[in-house]
Amino acid sequence: MILTMSLPDIAEMAAAERLPLLLSAPWYGSYVCNQGLTRLRLTLHSLPGGDGTRMEAEFAFSPDPDNPSVSTGLFRLSGTLNPTSRMLVLKQDRWLEQPTDPSYRMVDMEGQLVIGEEQAMIRGRVTTYGCQDFAVWQFFADAATSR
Repeated sequence: MILTMSLPDIAEMAAAERLPLLLSAPWYGSYVCNQGLTRLRLTLHSLPGGDGTRMEAEFAFSPDPDNPSVSTGLFRLSGTLNPTSRMLVLKQDRWLEQPTDPSYRMVDMEGQLVIGEEQAMIRGRVTTYGCQDFAVWQFFADAATSR
């Protein structure tokens, strides 16, 4: 009996092998809330124990060149990453570096992890009122060198 694998199966295996590396390096992109376009650095950490789906994350925001008046800040989120659907759901937890402007607040987010040949992306929605979409990327060469 000869076993054959289709190209989607091979691509799926390669994506699964990259997942631990992707979870250990920062993701870079942007999001939009009341303050406008804002840069985002999202760092994910798989929590020990359980089935590996529990996640913790650091959400660092800063000004975008097109919106330089944005404050900087950093907070922690916690949630899950479904390894099958690759759906990431994160809920706000606590401030690590809170802006002095009281109008800034922590946010919740949910998005889809998409793993391609040379890069991966998480895109979705910041689900807190007054917010819209987010997208963060990681290029495999960048992920390998940041470890």
